[in-house]
Amino acid sequence: MTGLSAARRMAGAGRFAITSLGLALLLTSTARGAAPAPSPASSPAPAAPASRTAPYGGGAAGLPKPEETPAAPAQAGGVRIEVVADRKTVTVGDPITVTLRLFHPPDVRVTSFDPERSLGDLALLGRESSQTKLPDGREQETRVLRVAGYRLGPSRIPSFEASFVDASGREAKVATAPVPFTVGSVLAEGDTRPADIKNPAVMPVPPLWPWIAVAAAAIAALAIWLWRRRRARGAPAVAAAPAAPPRPAHEIAYAELERLLASGLLEKGRVKEFYIELAEIARRYFEARFGVDTFERTTAEILEALRLARLPAKGMALTAEFFGSCDLVKFAKHIPSSDDSRAAVEKAYHLVDETRRREAAPSDGLPAVASGAALGGAR
Repeated sequence: MTGLSAARRMAGAGRFAITSLGLALLLTSTARGAAPAPSPASSPAPAAPASRTAPYGGGAAGLPKPEETPAAPAQAGGVRIEVVADRKTVTVGDPITVTLRLFHPPDVRVTSFDPERSLGDLALLGRESSQTKLPDGREQETRVLRVAGYRLGPSRIPSFEASFVDASGREAKVATAPVPFTVGSVLAEGDTRPADIKNPAVMPVPPLWPWIAVAAAAIAALAIWLWRRRRARGAPAVAAAPAAPPRPAHEIAYAELERLLASGLLEKGRVKEFYIELAEIARRYFEARFGVDTFERTTAEILEALRLARLPAKGMALTAEFFGSCDLVKFAKHIPSSDDSRAAVEKAYHLVDETRRREAAPSDGLPAVASGAALGGAR
């Protein structure tokens, strides 16, 4: 009984496994058959062929843009704008100089004139601006732009606008027309190979011979200087000749008096000039002999200076008498006679003799002692 029951249970388990396997196969085939076949309506649309040209602004590269109409006329009333490009054909990256000129009366106020903001896909390389006054009274505003294009094919410089307010307060605009140009490739037509690498740049090397010559000249000059210095040190010192003693003041005065007498001023009747020079000789003598300042001093001031210099009374009296006779001719318009003129010269000689420095002469081996009166005031 037990074996029979076990066999029945095993048979039932086998039938269950077979049934389950069949059901699984049925479900798999059903799922495959339920998937709908792709229909023409549901199949994805074929991709549009890629354009052979890249977009350039609003158009395609290699093709000209649609004709652009300026937003405003080039001239409105007394305001006019113009544009000039220096090149019509360039290669990639070559600069184009665009010059814009805006002419307007002096009472017009320009509210907007910034062309560099309207370049589109052109690259701005540089900008300059200026404003001048024309001979007819109008004003000219200039903008110079350096631009470059990097897309091949036909292109153009866009329209530029300028806004202004006229004398009546009315707002208006002027605009330039587009300027066409063409950007070409730096490669030859049909050549797609990259350009070969250029050779390294050769930097110029300055010649060395000028520096060598300068150095040699400097060394030679230094050697000569050292040789001369060494030679000067080795040479025996040459004793300097003793300086000649200064010429005594009375000898100079005697020579000047002789020169005055030989000048012929008295014979020519130029008496006043003679007395002026005679007084100047005495002034120079006293300044050299006693060290007193006689320049532009009166007779009284000179006498006071000589008194302070301890000139003896006799010398003071002779000096006062001499300068008094000279002052009569110089300032009082006194016309002396020939005898008076000779007497004035004799007074000058006597004044110098009386006041000159005298050397003490030895006598019997003993120094001679002269009295103050005999020395005449010698110091």
